[in-house]
Amino acid sequence: MAEWRLPLWMTLLVLSGLSLAAALDFSQVTITLGEDDRIYLDAQIRYELTSTVSEALENGVPLTFVTRVQMRDTKAWIWQPDVAEYRLHSVLRHRPLSGVYEVRNLENDDKQVFATREAALRYMGRIRDFAIIERSRLDLDREYLVRLEAYLDIEALPLPLRPRAYLSAEWHLAAEAWEWRIRP
Repeated sequence: MAEWRLPLWMTLLVLSGLSLAAALDFSQVTITLGEDDRIYLDAQIRYELTSTVSEALENGVPLTFVTRVQMRDTKAWIWQPDVAEYRLHSVLRHRPLSGVYEVRNLENDDKQVFATREAALRYMGRIRDFAIIERSRLDLDREYLVRLEAYLDIEALPLPLRPRAYLSAEWHLAAEAWEWRIRP
């Protein structure tokens, strides 16, 4: 009987680590062709922070989240470049003295302030009318893979927190990659 306890315990440990890593997910993802002949992405990312990450945020630690948008030819070799690739960086910060939450988009330096963390996370997860590429730049006879990823950037944390963040599953917040094949 003791032989079964260890594998079951290890399985539960692995599964609990996986559930912590799945604290982000995509919903309402659409890819459309606009009237201007560009391919657009709309998506909503749901951010669910672990207790450790929430505590750090409440104590003023800025959290940088990255959304990666990638488009590849499905027949491309691994060493061939992507057709298009973007990394969108958003910083979520809590201002303990004023009690507000600030979301800053690092691409255009846009800054928004919110009274609640939920409103800030909802705003941060909204991607609307993001132009991936002009259709004219694509080979219309080829098939392309659009891949969407989102994760907490541990490298952007303050230096004293990074070792702990790398070793703790509670800091590894990432969405399961979303993929879709399209033929323009």
